[in-house]
Amino acid sequence: MPIAFWRDEYATGIEEIDQQHRFLFSLINRLHDAMSEGKGQEVLSDILVQLGQYTTEHFSLEEKIMAQYNYPHLEEHRQAHQELTQDVLKLQNKMQNHEQFLTIELSQFLTNWLIHHIKNEDLKMIEYLRKYRNAWVTK
Repeated sequence: MPIAFWRDEYATGIEEIDQQHRFLFSLINRLHDAMSEGKGQEVLSDILVQLGQYTTEHFSLEEKIMAQYNYPHLEEHRQAHQELTQDVLKLQNKMQNHEQFLTIELSQFLTNWLIHHIKNEDLKMIEYLRKYRNAWVTK
């Protein structure tokens, strides 16, 4: 049963970013479902690999768009991306070291990512694009 639900308020108006954000929701729900069935460890490795790929692709796209439209908070946003990337690498290292309770830590990390990064940082960027650079955003 899903615990993270996509809402229209999360939509950026940039379809590729919205699809990537929805993918993050699916990772959270997949991990939660597996944990509910006592199979969290079975999906942990795959989710962390996908999350690593996601950070590379997603952050690159966002930063490209922000640079293209001279987003004034690009460096702050880029720093947040670097911190999230480092956190993912730390989680991957913990998995390789077979640390306990990693599925719970990953679940909390992903949920926090949704709450703080997407709802705050990404939507702040989108507000800027809507206001000043209507070319990309359709809302």
